[in-house]
Amino acid sequence: MKNRKLPMNMRRRDFLKALGSTGAALMAPLTLVRAARAEAAAKKAIFFYIPDGCIPQHFHPTGTEFDFALPPMTEPLAAVREYCTFIDGLTMYEGGPTHEGGIRKVLTANAAQSLDDFLADRVGATSPFRSLYLGVGANYENGSGGFSFLRSGVPQSPEDNPLAAYARLFGDDEAPAALAEDPRLKILNHSIAEVSAMQTQLGPVERQRLEQHLEALQSVERRIEQAGANAGNCGPALWNPQAFTVPSGWHGYPPRYDREEFFETVGALQLDLIVESLACDLTRVASLQWSHPVSPTLLSWTGATQRHHDASHFGSPDSPSAQDFILSQRFFTEQLAQLIQKLQSRPDPSGDGTLLDHTRILLFSELGDSNQHDHKRMPFILAGAGRDFPGGRFLSYDGEAHAKLLVSIASSMDPSVTSYGYSGHGSGGLPGL
Repeated sequence: MKNRKLPMNMRRRDFLKALGSTGAALMAPLTLVRAARAEAAAKKAIFFYIPDGCIPQHFHPTGTEFDFALPPMTEPLAAVREYCTFIDGLTMYEGGPTHEGGIRKVLTANAAQSLDDFLADRVGATSPFRSLYLGVGANYENGSGGFSFLRSGVPQSPEDNPLAAYARLFGDDEAPAALAEDPRLKILNHSIAEVSAMQTQLGPVERQRLEQHLEALQSVERRIEQAGANAGNCGPALWNPQAFTVPSGWHGYPPRYDREEFFETVGALQLDLIVESLACDLTRVASLQWSHPVSPTLLSWTGATQRHHDASHFGSPDSPSAQDFILSQRFFTEQLAQLIQKLQSRPDPSGDGTLLDHTRILLFSELGDSNQHDHKRMPFILAGAGRDFPGGRFLSYDGEAHAKLLVSIASSMDPSVTSYGYSGHGSGGLPGL
């Protein structure tokens, strides 16, 4: 289609507003079903963020590569240690300091695009959902931002409402075959062409915003086009057993799904949605953000008596605050253990092994030693994808760049990747990984 100029009486702002309305109308929930394939299993990734760093001596193992002991913060992973690689000694170089700088560079290594979005381009471009970014209280009182950035550097926000995420992923209001013939698809194609034509006419800021609109529209297009080819039924057999609900309209602040008393419930729902989305091959890249930097959450059900960020300024590693911080971080590693077990129990949609066999999981935070507010000895745990990353190991490095860990993950999914962001300590992945 030839590039077309906007009508003289239609301002760019009006066009973008109309475009947003079109996208919203076309984002009706679709039931998307993927038949199991005989081809090679798709490579998948999950990014698992926990807030406010760690106490290094209570997080990182001690011992040798295959003979090591887990300290209190990571002890809940003992039951799944055969699937985990514990990594100590990595430093995040350059970029901003403390919480805000850490969350900005932990998956970008100071590049514009974060690794989750980069991999969505490489392995998720043809999926119904290019990527999935969910949160648990991640938007409430968040002044530091998230870890996910588009290739233009524009930040993305996680979806904290599991019911909204479920409706988007598994809701059913139209038959797939009818969707494939839906005349709205022609409207959508026309809108995408208009947006693409506009890209060369806009300045950098407008172009970045337009990129987000374009990706949303292309995502809807993929889902509609693929819906007619899907067959069978796929989705959670039993989801939301606690019957968690969110009232429609304004129901106070924070919204119900961001309230502290539902933190554990929402987290469990979001984990299940990630597992089901991978099992149904709806997406191949998923992210979960537990709270955010400078987290205000009190995880009282763990026995902690201080809010998360307050406890992270623990002073002495043996102080009462440190004990609170240990209890809070143990909760998050318990959730990682549950995720690993869920993935190990589910067959891969290809029929080749389990979901865990083909999914690499990265647990990470934005700080190293939270009391020092530094980016040394960062808390990284790599799990899953045993064919690429055999587990049951503890790897220790002496100030190696964390960017190399990102390269190792990316190159396991796309061998052409040899560098990512910061390269001041050389290119390539981590030795031994």
